[in-house]
Amino acid sequence: MDQRNQLRIFRRQDRTAVLGPGTRAVIWVQGCPFGCPGCIVPESWPSDGGQIVSVNELSDWLLELPEIEGLTLSGGEPMQQPEALCELLDSVRAERDLGVMCYTGYRHEDLLHRGSPAQQALLERIDLLVDGPYIRHRHAELLWRGSSNQRLLDLSGLYAEVLAELADDSAGLELELDNEGLFFTGVPPRSGFLEQLSAGLASRGISLRREGDGE
Repeated sequence: MDQRNQLRIFRRQDRTAVLGPGTRAVIWVQGCPFGCPGCIVPESWPSDGGQIVSVNELSDWLLELPEIEGLTLSGGEPMQQPEALCELLDSVRAERDLGVMCYTGYRHEDLLHRGSPAQQALLERIDLLVDGPYIRHRHAELLWRGSSNQRLLDLSGLYAEVLAELADDSAGLELELDNEGLFFTGVPPRSGFLEQLSAGLASRGISLRREGDGE
């Protein structure tokens, strides 16, 4: 796969209000080296899963979305595909000023001091970072995070005023029902929430599809 001009992604979503400030688009990349127990999207772990999409296609998609404040990168692990993500962000920002939020299982300090040049270049393009792996026994109802070890870092200052006005509480979940089942986006409020929800829905003949972070 061309590491600069193509991305392997798990999914994309054109609008959400529960994974970062304002209304945002989200790209979940495919491939993760952490495999955190309790992860809500283990389907995004295999590096050969998902679908390959060109940077140009994703850039055009983002630029055509109306009234979004920014883009959230999740996964999977975005820092596994830093070259293509740098290309994507540069392409979009050449036409439109979007804020960028990113989830990563790496610690910020590790990326700063021991990350690859491409990972550090991606870090320079991120405004808001959630860092650290999800740890199930430390699950907490926090703003855009799943466990208490994860930090919400305003790297550029872009979101300083927004963060100052928000309580550090869960942003909740978004639910959407379609022909394939019930789909949710966001960070679950408590550990084990998804298993309980899935069981309850299954008893009513509804399947649960999951996208989000933290469990």
